[in-house]
This record gives sequence, structure tokens and C-alpha cells, in this order.
Amino acid sequence: MKIKTMIMLAAICFAIIPMVIYAVYVGNSTSGSSTAELEKQLTDLVNNQIQVLDTYANTVNNQCDILAGSDELKDAANGGDKNAAGSLLVSLTAENASVNAAALVDGSGKLICGTLPAESVMGVNLSSLGSYKDGALYITSTNKLLFTKHKVGKANLVIFYNISIDTFLCNIPSNAPTAYLVMVVDNNKNGIAKESVVTNLAEQFSSEVVARLDTLEEGVSETISYENQLTGVAGLKKKIAVMARAGGDSGLVVIASVADNASSIFGDATSGVIAAVIIIAILAIAGAIVISIIVTKPLNTIEETLVKIRRGDHEARITTVSNNEYGQISRAFNNLVDEIVVSEDRYRTIAEMSDNIIFEWNFKTNEVFFSNNFNKKFSYRAPSDHFADSFLLKAKLHGDDADRYREDLEKLGNGDEFKGNEYRIKNIYGDFIWVIMRTATLRDKEGKPLKIVGVMVDIDRAKKSEQQLTARASFDALTELYNRETVEGQIDNEIALSEARKSEMAVLFIDVDDFKHFNDQYSHATGDQVLKFVARSINSIVSEFGFAGRYGGDEFIAVIRNAEINDPARAAQDIIARLDEGFTCDSGDHLKVSVSIGIALIKDDYNTRVEYLIGKADDAMYSVKKSGKSNYAFI
Repeated sequence: MKIKTMIMLAAICFAIIPMVIYAVYVGNSTSGSSTAELEKQLTDLVNNQIQVLDTYANTVNNQCDILAGSDELKDAANGGDKNAAGSLLVSLTAENASVNAAALVDGSGKLICGTLPAESVMGVNLSSLGSYKDGALYITSTNKLLFTKHKVGKANLVIFYNISIDTFLCNIPSNAPTAYLVMVVDNNKNGIAKESVVTNLAEQFSSEVVARLDTLEEGVSETISYENQLTGVAGLKKKIAVMARAGGDSGLVVIASVADNASSIFGDATSGVIAAVIIIAILAIAGAIVISIIVTKPLNTIEETLVKIRRGDHEARITTVSNNEYGQISRAFNNLVDEIVVSEDRYRTIAEMSDNIIFEWNFKTNEVFFSNNFNKKFSYRAPSDHFADSFLLKAKLHGDDADRYREDLEKLGNGDEFKGNEYRIKNIYGDFIWVIMRTATLRDKEGKPLKIVGVMVDIDRAKKSEQQLTARASFDALTELYNRETVEGQIDNEIALSEARKSEMAVLFIDVDDFKHFNDQYSHATGDQVLKFVARSINSIVSEFGFAGRYGGDEFIAVIRNAEINDPARAAQDIIARLDEGFTCDSGDHLKVSVSIGIALIKDDYNTRVEYLIGKADDAMYSVKKSGKSNYAFI
């Protein structure tokens, strides 16, 4: 079967069938008109109560705010005169018929001043007043009294009010159904009905209604249907409740509830619909499970094959190939794996045939892999592929290179790259050999590093040859620079190192303009001083990124490494400027010197012979001579 067909069947099961069920449900809900009328009556009733309660709550809060802010109560709360505060509270009780009692009590519930109702009437544990919210109205558990508390310093102001049931609970409409119930509920879930004080709301309402009380917003009525046996009324289980809050987040809640008699008429039909819905739902779920297994089985096969290949089984392929779209995907997958395996084998073979060591650091798995020829150069055997066990972290570095290497490795871990740095690492024979490391960072489309691919190149022979040349180099006796033979050897060695570094190098051929003038005008001793001044000037400029030598007579050679970074033209300009500043010779004369400089570059033609390279720089120098001297030119 085609995948498209299976998806269509799944859509029928999960979309059309639920719609049909919903249509049946809507058809059987036509009785809702009578229920809606009941809800409207309840909502109107609740809204009437809310308006009355809002007015009363605002009056109470204003009264309490005025009392709590009085100096008499503040003084008494802080241990001062009690008589003035007591007189104020007694006057409040005497002059206000709605106030039953008013008192100021300390944190432990002891009376400071004022009056309190009898314990049997009060029904409030005064020592626990700290758990009551300031400004909220509460219902006593033993009588139909409302009370509130306000914090005054370290004490609590408590006022008990006489409540008129008819004031808060409007008359029930004459056309109201049986078992009509209206109740006012406080934050402790104590309620007042016309008959009595209710301390256990679950007896009158379901747990759903009780739980909803905590989430009510002020002035917004909510309707909820629930099932609960009405006290004293047999056979009425389906009920509707409308509730709303007045007086702020801590205010009282009005609940109006009634039995939904209309819904019982359709009870038998509803139970039949529910049974049908359950059966259809079970069948739909079973069908969905079967279809999902059929649809996803080929995907599971592809996933299992990928896991096998990831674990090193390059022969793993998808063996079950059908004629549908999955079959096309499977064949394309097998072909792709074949090409990847061939490509990896080619890559591995090239890496092993090369003297260079290839490595890869996968940031996602934090694993490091080295090409097999690594074992020919180093003796380290990593216990796992994890970075913490890898040669990158465990390599034994020469003491002079260790800190620099660790800093570069930390940058590499942050997604940067090795900048072609050279290090001495101990090899399989226990000797430190020179290597150069180059890396490339592969990133995702957001620029985050995914992996590092790098190469480790053995440059030990070239570096040691350089060191040997330096050790036995012959210097020009006059200028103390390299002589001609050493310069040519150093250039040859520098070409090899530039090839390993994949960098550019430059040769500057420098000739003193009109040098004969110094010998003829002054003396040969002055001419020697000029040559020494030229040598010092050149060497001071290029020594940080190259070297210099005397090629013969008044001709000098300067070599610049990494010419793509260290600009040869800049170096030539600095040399010309430095010489133009001049020096004071032994005779006391201040002499300025000008030179003509020819520059030859090597970018990727590393097979260039030394003689050819110097010759090209010499040609460039003569072009400067012909065009006016005291300048530089590239070939």
C-alpha cells in the first residue's frame, strides 16, 4: 500500500471520525436551551449579590483603614496608652449598629483593649490571626458573623459585624427550580446560607467547585457543571453552579447552585451515546496503533542500519526493499552509503600514504580521531576516543612549547584555529621532533563550530637543518650579518619551511646608491662605516620576522617570512626611511644613505631555485636604479 494512502486512512481515523462523534454529541445536546436559561438566572442572581458585597466590602475597608491609621490605636499597639484606644473602639461599637464588637489584640491573641463577643459566638482562634489576610472579610465558624482584621504595628485590629442574611442573600425567584442554593463563602472556605453556617463546602458542592474558588478573578462570573447528591433531595445529581468574587482578590465569593432537571430527561440517550463513543474511540486507537506500526517499521529499519554503520559496520545495508516510496528511499540510502564508504576508504588510504597525520575533533560527541599513520610517529595509545584521553591533550610537549600549545588548544576548543604554530613533541623514539599544526573549523548554518579537521606536518628535518646552518653559519666580518653562502642556504631552507607552513615569503635585494661617492669623497674607512650603518638598520627592521645578510660589496639581502602578514613593501619603506635619517661618521660629518630595493615573492611556487629568486629580486632592484633610485619595486 502506498504511504499516501496510509496517511489518508490515518487522517480519516483521527479527523473525520471525531467530527462525526462530535456531531452526534451536539445533536444530543439540544436540551441545552433549558440549561442555558438556568445558567442565566443564576448569573443574574450572583451579579446582584456581587454589587451589594462590593459596596459593603469597600465600606468595611475604609472604616478599618481610618481606625488602623489613628494615633490612639498605633500608640496602644506599641505598648502605650490603652484607654484612649479602648474608648475609640467602644464608641465604634455603640454608634454603629452593624458592628457587633471591636478589639485590639496582640500577636498571641490576648486582648489589649476594646470588646470581643463571647467565645461561643466568636468561633475564631485569635492567636492565629497572622494567617488571615488584612482587609479580607471572614465568616465565623459558629455563628453568622462577619469579621475582618487589619495589622496595626505589632497588634491586630479585629472587628466583628452583625450580618443581615436578607442583605446579602436576595430572595430566591418565585419560578426557581427545586433545591435552589445561594451561599456567601470566605477565604477559609466557610460559607453562609440562609439556613446555617457551612464549614465543609464539599457537603454542598463537588471538589471541582471548591478548587475553582482559589482561581476566581474579581467581578468575573464562572459557570461549572458537576455531579453531587443534593442534601435531602433524592435523585438529583446533575447540578450547575455560578460563582463570582467581590471585594478584591481576598474578597468574598457568591455561589448560586441549582439541580439541572432538564438534563435528566435525556439521561438514557446520553448513556447510549457515551457507550458508542467509547467503542468507536477504542477502535480508532487500535487502528492508529496498527497504522503507526506499519508506517514507521521501514523508518526503524533505516535507523537501525545507521546505528550499525556508525558503530563501524560499513557492510550494513537495508535488506528489505519494497516497491513503494520507502523502497525508493532505501535504494537511495544504500547507494549513498556505498559512495560514503568508498570516499572514506579513499580518504583513509591517502591519509595513510602521506607522511602527514590527519586528525578530527567532533565537538558534538567530544571525540578525537587520528589517521592510522599516527602510530608510525608516536607511541601514545588512547584508551578511548574521548577528548580527555586523546593525544591532543596527552601529547608530551617540549618545556619551551608546552604553555603556548595549551593556550592554542584552549582556543581550538572554543572554535578558533591553530595559526600554523610549530611545536616540539616527543616521538615514538623518545626524541622531540618539530611539527607544524594546521586546522580548519567546520561550522553549522548559525556559525557554531561542529568539528575541527587538522593536519600535523613533520618539519623536523627542515627545522634542524635551519638550526645547524645557524650554528655553523659564517658571518660577514665587517657587518656581522650572514655572508653570501649562508644567506643562500638559509633562503633554500626558508623555502622548504614556507611550503610546510603554506605561507608566503619575500626576498629583498638591497643596493646602496652611489656608494663609490663615500669612498672617494671621504675615505674607505668612512665607506666601511656606511656599510655597517646599512647592515644595522636592515637587521633591526627585519629581525623579528626574517633575517638579513651581506651578499657582496654594497649589496644586501633581506628575507621576510609569512609575507602575507608581514608586508614586504612596509619593510622596504621602513629601511629607506631609517637610512635617510643618516648617521654621524668618525670625521664628524652627518651622512644620509639611500638604497634601491627589489622585491621577489614566493606564494605557491615552492620549487623555485634560490639563484632564480635572488636574480628576480636583483632585476627589480635595477628597475629602481633606472627610474631614479631611493625606492623599491616588485618583480
